[in-house]
Amino acid sequence: MQFVADLWFEEVKTYVRSGVYGTYNYDELMESLEGNESYGRTDYFLVGEDFPSYLECQEEVDKAYRDKKKWARMSTLNTSGSFKFSSDQTIH
Repeated sequence: MQFVADLWFEEVKTYVRSGVYGTYNYDELMESLEGNESYGRTDYFLVGEDFPSYLECQEEVDKAYRDKKKWARMSTLNTSGSFKFSSDQTIH
């Protein structure tokens, strides 16, 4: 199966490989994202195929974050709408 990688996704992989985050060898991570046989082909489709949608969503998050009042309201509603965590029940 032939697929066309998103150009921004390719740019991000190149950026990570550039060493900007340190001297760690990122080959295993990159090979996984590229879907090489030894690391499973599904990882690319879980990350790479959705990358444009991720960027669109991140733009919406950035926009909401710039509106401090809106962000505070959204954060408060999100937290107050959370149910008990399983650890809360375990501790109780």
